[in-house]
Amino acid sequence: MPTLAWPWAIGRTLRQQGHPIRANASRRIFLIGHNKCGTRSFNKLLNKNGYSSIHYDKGRLAKRIQANFIFSRPLLDGVDQYCGYTDMELCGEFYAYRLFPLLDLQYPGSCFIYNTRDVSRWVDSRFNHRNGKYARTYLKRMQRAFEDSSLTMDDLRQHWHEAWQRHDADLRSYFAGKNNFFAFDITVPQEQAALCRFLRRRGYRIRGNALPHSGARPSPIENR
Repeated sequence: MPTLAWPWAIGRTLRQQGHPIRANASRRIFLIGHNKCGTRSFNKLLNKNGYSSIHYDKGRLAKRIQANFIFSRPLLDGVDQYCGYTDMELCGEFYAYRLFPLLDLQYPGSCFIYNTRDVSRWVDSRFNHRNGKYARTYLKRMQRAFEDSSLTMDDLRQHWHEAWQRHDADLRSYFAGKNNFFAFDITVPQEQAALCRFLRRRGYRIRGNALPHSGARPSPIENR
């Protein structure tokens, strides 16, 4: 049996009893792309296949990881019971998925999934998120952080484009040659299928080859 795989009999028993499969030191999955890139759909994929997963939790997930980071505790201290971790952010304040090298160090054997889409459409989606409240909140916090009240929405749009490119470059550089990293475009069905195959090869029992619908918009995989 592969070291990362649970015995199938145990997995079946837990699912039949309605219990989600919880964390194992070598079985965690971190979604390390941005919000508005199918994070809820990926969370739902794990949940519907019987794996415990936490998504955003009104910012409490990122807030706990931030506190652990500041006070030199293991990053998942207090939230280490899950298999999956998605949407680890506080708007304009802290983005826990940027700590991917430390997560990889502290939780060896974990999978890191990079969810992508067209960057311009992603920026537009962020601007539309919560009827513009997300962008307004982010801009106010960026103005405060950099002590620059002259920053505008146009500056924010440019910042998000640059932040996307920086994160993309950092991920691909860090995970080059590693086998626990998978990048996929959420809008491409063939890449969704490749993601599911990747997870199955890592020992996860994932049914189907597509992300499930989640979110209010007609194109679910573009939502949080």
